[in-house]
Amino acid sequence: MATKSVPTLFEWAGGMPALERLTQRFYEKVRQDAVLAPIFAQMSSEHPRFVAQFIAEVLGGPPTYSATRGGHPHMIGRHLNRHLSDAQRKRWVTVLLETADDV
Repeated sequence: MATKSVPTLFEWAGGMPALERLTQRFYEKVRQDAVLAPIFAQMSSEHPRFVAQFIAEVLGGPPTYSATRGGHPHMIGRHLNRHLSDAQRKRWVTVLLETADDV
């Protein structure tokens, strides 16, 4: 009897295509959001792809983010000392959850 392999969270979420759709749509919304747009005004057009790679790796997907961007330490370094307000953090989570429901 063959044993079914349990999918990773990465696979369950739809793999890179799904995560790229999520992050692309999320950052489109961020650019239009009055609270978040100023924070991301200088964001690279590649940022959504990098975030998708990071999420993919965390969910058990390929280690592309670590191989190309330096992994978790790099991500932490990019986000330290941003001095975001509670309203900005809450809005970021709200927009992310809304986007996840959309895609």
